[in-house]
Amino acid sequence: MKEIKILSPAKINLGLWVIGKRETGYHELVTVYREIPFYDEIYIREGIFKVETNVGIPQEENVVYKGLVEFQKITGMEIPFSIYIQKNIPVGAGLGGGSSNLAKVLEKANELLGEPLSKEEVFEIVKNISADAPFFLVGGTAIGRGIGEILEKVEANIEGEITLVIPQTRSETKRVYGSLREEHFTERKEAEEKARKVIEGEIEAIENVLGEIAMELYPEIREVYRFVEHMGFKPFVSGSGSTIYFFGRFPENVKRAVQARGWRVIELRI
Repeated sequence: MKEIKILSPAKINLGLWVIGKRETGYHELVTVYREIPFYDEIYIREGIFKVETNVGIPQEENVVYKGLVEFQKITGMEIPFSIYIQKNIPVGAGLGGGSSNLAKVLEKANELLGEPLSKEEVFEIVKNISADAPFFLVGGTAIGRGIGEILEKVEANIEGEITLVIPQTRSETKRVYGSLREEHFTERKEAEEKARKVIEGEIEAIENVLGEIAMELYPEIREVYRFVEHMGFKPFVSGSGSTIYFFGRFPENVKRAVQARGWRVIELRI
C-alpha cells in the first residue's frame, strides 16, 4: 500500500443553544454545524500500529488512537497502519479538529480493511468517543441535537468570506460546560426557531451561550471578541472557544496588527 493522504476538515458552529442537562451529566443542545475548508493532513501508511502528530499529543490521549483500539476490539482485526497527523487546526479552539481526525481515520481504516463494520457501527464508535465526531461523517451543514450526535443535514443560505481569529489560549470544553447554570438554558422551541433562522441566512440570529462562558473564563478570548467588534465586525464564538469568527475580511494593516499580537488569522470562503 502506498502512503495515503486524507484531509480532515474543521467546523464552526453557526449558533449553539443548550436545552438542559441529562442525568448522565451530558448537556442537550441544538447547534448548526458547518464544515469549513481548513484542514489537518493525515498520512496513513503500512506499518506498526501507532498514531503520531506534529504537536506531540500523547498516543494514549489521542481520540484517533482510542477509536482504532475500539475498532480492533469490535472486529478482532489488527490495525496494520501507522498514522501521522499534521495538525493545522489548533487544539482547544472549538473547531473540532480532533473529532474530525477520529471520524475521517475510522472511516478510511474501515474502507481499507474491507468494510468489516457498517456505517452505523463506525458512527457508534466515534459517537461514544466524541459528540462532535459524527458530524464529520455527514459533513456540509447540519443541525445537531441531543449531545450533538443526532444530525439533520440541511442546505444553508450562508456563503461568502469568513475570517477566523484564533488566540493562543486553549479553551477546555469540560471547564466551559461545567460552568453552565440554569439561566444559560434555552427553551427547545426557541432554539429550534433560531437555528432555522440561521439556516435561512439570518446570521444575526447566531447565538452561543458557551462562547459567553468561554469569554468569562478566558480573558484573551474576550479580548479578541472585543477587538473584532471594535473593528466594526460582528464576532461569533465557535463551539466552546477559543476561535472567534466573523463574516468578512480585515484590511491588510489590521490583519498584520492582529498577527503581531500572536493571534492566528485564517481567511476562508464558505
